[in-house]
Amino acid sequence: MPAINRRLVLKERPRFQIPTAKCFRLEEVVIPKPVEGQIRIKTTWLGMDPNQFSKVKKVSDQSKPIDIGAVMYGATVGVVDISNHPDFNAGDVVHGLWGWQEFHVCDGYGITKIANDGLRPSYYLGALGAAGFGAYLAVSDVLKVGRGDVVFCSAATGALGQIVGQLSKSKGAIVYGSASSDEKCNLAVSELGYKACFNYKDQDFERIVSDRIEAGIDAMVVSAGGKTFDATFPIMNVGGCIAVCGLMALYSMSQLPITSDRSFMILNEILLKRLSIKGSMVLDKLNTDVHFQFLSEMKKLINHGEVTPIEHVVEGLENAPDALRGVFDGDNIGKCVVHVAD
Repeated sequence: MPAINRRLVLKERPRFQIPTAKCFRLEEVVIPKPVEGQIRIKTTWLGMDPNQFSKVKKVSDQSKPIDIGAVMYGATVGVVDISNHPDFNAGDVVHGLWGWQEFHVCDGYGITKIANDGLRPSYYLGALGAAGFGAYLAVSDVLKVGRGDVVFCSAATGALGQIVGQLSKSKGAIVYGSASSDEKCNLAVSELGYKACFNYKDQDFERIVSDRIEAGIDAMVVSAGGKTFDATFPIMNVGGCIAVCGLMALYSMSQLPITSDRSFMILNEILLKRLSIKGSMVLDKLNTDVHFQFLSEMKKLINHGEVTPIEHVVEGLENAPDALRGVFDGDNIGKCVVHVAD
């Protein structure tokens, strides 16, 4: 019997902002046999990332959305089980962007081998992937965090926030953050390098943040926006710097909030405090010297115990849509990954 590939394809665009399981269809197709110059990869892990939202919308400012009927886009890790390619051997662990499917046949383009360094292969979807690299760029490249700096990061226990906290602490910074529950805040303080973490659902959130961060904020990583930004932006210090890495609060809105124009207030704060604000996207620096430097430094930090990645593991390819939804609903602590096979 021919080998069968189970895969999740995009069935329809999301009717609301965040894609649900109804947007996808699980189907079975015959796996093509790899010919000369090709490899077949067995998927072991899928990564759930906020940027996947831009791939299912009808129109996206970030990238070209995938077509209806196409395999859902996503970062992946797998094992080469058949190789007819001189650069790959059966048993090689690799990562790429072949999406939500159990097997993938290709010519090796865009596929990177993972070194046998003793680290979990799934880390290449998180701490050693886009989230970790995004945190590294924000902390080291944009904000240039140093000893004694006061750093704030929203979504402190998310895939990016957990690395921001630990990286900043390793540089001698004082780190504050926010999260959606007391449980997450306790974890941020006990394990992720944060001096204090504030539950943004608290009724007195803005007052608590202002009272507790008495020295003001020197450097801020924005990954959510919304209520957290409103509370922290006014207490930025003169000469402070902000790295904008994402706006997850925007994704869950069905329409933009109806508010008075606050642009003059924001611009006035930027002027009076001489703030620097910069958008930071990992796509701009992939496969550059700074990317390779990040991989080298992050591996050392993990091996030395200065960074301990936390993963939220979901079992089964069929549960990937719910896992992605959970990222936007705040269900996960740490990097959300889907275990497809061993």
